[in-house]
Amino acid sequence: MPSQAANQDRITTNVWLTRAASKGLFNAFSETNATALSPAGTAWAFGALSNYAALSFTNWLGLLNGQSPTTLVGQQMVLHLTGDDIYIAVDFTIWGSGGSGGFAYQRSTAPGVNISGVSVSDGQFTFNYAADSGMDYVIESSSNLVDWASVSTNAGSGSVVSFFDTFNTNESRFYRVEVLSSP
Repeated sequence: MPSQAANQDRITTNVWLTRAASKGLFNAFSETNATALSPAGTAWAFGALSNYAALSFTNWLGLLNGQSPTTLVGQQMVLHLTGDDIYIAVDFTIWGSGGSGGFAYQRSTAPGVNISGVSVSDGQFTFNYAADSGMDYVIESSSNLVDWASVSTNAGSGSVVSFFDTFNTNESRFYRVEVLSSP
């Protein structure tokens, strides 16, 4: 059942990719089945993530160009989450046909920001990251690895940035640093 969370790839809070038997992909967050414009909030292109800025993105049906989705298996593709402006490399490994509705893929984002000097002491979490000049960064936190909130945003100055946050030792908290823009 595509409506079950176990059958969805919940990439962000508003992009949950899934598929019904013999149908295309759709976004279960905002759609109940595949349409000509599904999956909502996405654009697709053939090519490498490292070259995303030069790729021509289109909707899912445009990407297929009349071909069966089974032809996607093993092809290098990039998924653009348009609402969050996130680019993800996608490699389909399975596309079930004949009414199975099954599919599988691997996804990855661009190499992340290197974090160092991680420590926890007296209710304070600390880490450092290199903030390249001309790039903007956001630090986000989450208690469940699904819902993320911005904690801090800054422009890189070409130096190492130290981040500090106090926390309640009875709660789990996760952090990530993402590049918002580059020159």
